[in-house]
Amino acid sequence: MARPLQKKENPDWWILISALLLLVFGLMMVFSSSQYFTSYPPYNDALYYLKRQAVSAGVGLVGLIVAYKMTAVWYKRFALPFFLVVLALLIFMVINEQIEVIGGAQRWMEIAGIQFQPSELSKIALPMLLACILTGWQREIKTFKCAAYCIGLTGVVCGLIILQKDLSTAVVVGVACFAMMLCAGIDVKYLLAVVGCGIGGAILAIILEPYRMERVYSWLNPWAYPKDEGYQAIQSLLALGSGGLTGVGLGNGGAKWFYLPSRHTDFIFSVLGEELGFVGAAFLVIVFMIFVWRGMTAAVKNESVFASLLTVGLTSVVAAQALVNLGVVTGLLPVTGVTLPFVSYGGTSLVVTLTLTGIILNLSRSRR
Repeated sequence: MARPLQKKENPDWWILISALLLLVFGLMMVFSSSQYFTSYPPYNDALYYLKRQAVSAGVGLVGLIVAYKMTAVWYKRFALPFFLVVLALLIFMVINEQIEVIGGAQRWMEIAGIQFQPSELSKIALPMLLACILTGWQREIKTFKCAAYCIGLTGVVCGLIILQKDLSTAVVVGVACFAMMLCAGIDVKYLLAVVGCGIGGAILAIILEPYRMERVYSWLNPWAYPKDEGYQAIQSLLALGSGGLTGVGLGNGGAKWFYLPSRHTDFIFSVLGEELGFVGAAFLVIVFMIFVWRGMTAAVKNESVFASLLTVGLTSVVAAQALVNLGVVTGLLPVTGVTLPFVSYGGTSLVVTLTLTGIILNLSRSRR
């Protein structure tokens, strides 16, 4: 029996609604977690972070609309040039000794006064190119050649990101590409070999960097390092525990009063848990689950192999990043610098996340 033809329909509104809900939550929590501290020098503006995040949200929404208006043909045409530009930027970040180290990592580049993270762009560029390759090699999908090519490409990008001392972003990108290759049908034995190599590489990356080893020790027993490496994890757990069922009230949290570092970025979920309690935190997690569920549903229903794989990759980026951030905040994973998608303060992350949401929305219109 012939398959039903694709037809252009309305996008999956659940994806858009959940993304906008997360964005509103983010703006609200960025304001709540930063308003009391930015009145001090050098900013002298209680709304400093909120204003910057609102501008990033505006740019990201423009990116969402542009990505939504494009067709899958344009995604294919731009995939290779876009990837090469991102690859060049990643190489530049590694070889340029003038890149400033912030938070132990060399992630940031400044062009014309605009600061951004090239590694964030790889969350779109690599899945887009990988979707093209996996689609074009459908007849050879089980061969070692196809597996080696796709795995090697992913390894190069993740390796360049790791050399910037940004292990968390490399993990997010690697997990998303792994999901794409698994769904595309690459032989499982090759993927299992990759998992083994990835775990080995991650362990090696941790061993070779003393600060990462210290983070592992503090993760295993943060209370043994209450004043240094374990401080952040302890304060995060105390904030979450203080929230109880319904929280202490929006804006009334105590952890953000110079106790919890990275309160408006990596650990914003801790502030949310304290101020909105278990109910607020659970609601946010449910919204993330809806976003991922509808994204994967759109991938399954799409008859185009390219669109399906790209949707899997981009949805997996959001899912993996959210899981890593929530794992760090709740003490399930060692402390590492990764933002909570849509919610944490961070211009590049927010713009990229909203743009890839536009791509997912676009591709969700074509379904059986």
